[in-house]
Amino acid sequence: MKTLKNSMFIGLLLLATSVFSQNKEVEFDIYTTSASKASRYLLADHVALRDCPATQCQQLTTIAIGTNVRLLAKSESPQTIDGVTSRWYKVKMGPQIGWIWGGLISQKTMVSNTNPEIRFVFGEAGLDSNSQQQFQIRAIKNGVELDKILLRSNTLTYSGIELLKNQDQDIISLSSNEEGNFNVIDSPMFVVFKDDRLQKTTSLTSSTEVQNDAFKL
Repeated sequence: MKTLKNSMFIGLLLLATSVFSQNKEVEFDIYTTSASKASRYLLADHVALRDCPATQCQQLTTIAIGTNVRLLAKSESPQTIDGVTSRWYKVKMGPQIGWIWGGLISQKTMVSNTNPEIRFVFGEAGLDSNSQQQFQIRAIKNGVELDKILLRSNTLTYSGIELLKNQDQDIISLSSNEEGNFNVIDSPMFVVFKDDRLQKTTSLTSSTEVQNDAFKL
């Protein structure tokens, strides 16, 4: 009887571990749900626009990073690719309509304080060699990637990413939740964009120094 109970406990433990280890789906609103939130920017470059929601479908064209698309519909079930789980989304880009995988869509897009042509796009980046969750921030301008940075975290989400209101520089604040608890393995608290480069830092200098040199490494 004791052996049976132990076996049942181990089974439940394995089941719970399996459930909690599953990737959280990257989801977006579509036009019929929210017209304003259905307008999104692409996180990756050379994104394949396909004629149906699957990787084996015919490629209609490729789309540049930072392109704005409207999400019209989504597939019935998600697909996991390189550790990222998302559905396929039917999108409209100008006169063209097709399907792209949601893992290539920016979860949050921010416009630079210093140059309105520059945007920062944020999203998941799959798992590293140690099966650790990764996220990415890319700086883009007119369909060209200027720089990219990876962040390793178990808790970071798009709601914890904020571009600080600083007219002189671009400083992105990172936190895992509303209370500001941060759980990033390599411990950046901020990402600073300077000289077309994204750099991680755990602290900012005084307000006077921030305006001039912005960060410590």
